[in-house]
Amino acid sequence: MNILSDSMMKTLKLTENELATIKAVLYTHIQQMKREKQNGANVDDLLEQYEQAFEALNFAK
Repeated sequence: MNILSDSMMKTLKLTENELATIKAVLYTHIQQMKREKQNGANVDDLLEQYEQAFEALNFAK
């Protein structure tokens, strides 16, 4: 599942602080999902979505 489909893309204006906050929260959730996956939880789809969102934010200007 790709959460970044063209039909869902939106343009937002964020301050550097807001962008950093969003990235920090996503990073925290990614780490939590990785720990849960190690413990046997089925979080592959959610982990992929978080990672895709994090990568998309790397292109933010």
